[in-house]
Amino acid sequence: MKYADGEMLHEFFKAIYGAWKSVEEVEESIHMESGMSRAQKINLAHLISAGPMTVSDLAFKRGVSRQSVQVGVGSMVEQGYVQLIENPRHKKAKLVQVTSHGRELYELSEKAENEIIEKAFPKFAAEDVSNATSLLNMVREKLEKLEPKVLKMRQED
Repeated sequence: MKYADGEMLHEFFKAIYGAWKSVEEVEESIHMESGMSRAQKINLAHLISAGPMTVSDLAFKRGVSRQSVQVGVGSMVEQGYVQLIENPRHKKAKLVQVTSHGRELYELSEKAENEIIEKAFPKFAAEDVSNATSLLNMVREKLEKLEPKVLKMRQED
């Protein structure tokens, strides 16, 4: 088996970046067509997978400002997607929790997005998609483990 060299992997990373930029360009319209904004969908996804959390915790997980998440959560409370509940660890910082309406809308949104994506990419072989997904997951895991070492190596140069 021949292993990929740095140049080949670098080209792969460039392709990932280019593909992601293209996905990002259409992502908002896909989310809107399925019934919610990209930010709302991301917030719900984090809350569904991790459970109730504070606005600050949600902002940290998303890598965005607390203020932007606060505004988004306020809108989501008004729309009935989430609710604020008491936080046993903090008197003032409430926990954001997905409502049954929010969960239902999220699931409908996922279904609609899957249909939109399937129509846009009708001839992708299941095995190719599965292999690409596995490879991307391995890359992510390796990068998460290497990040401190890579930064240290760059500082030593």
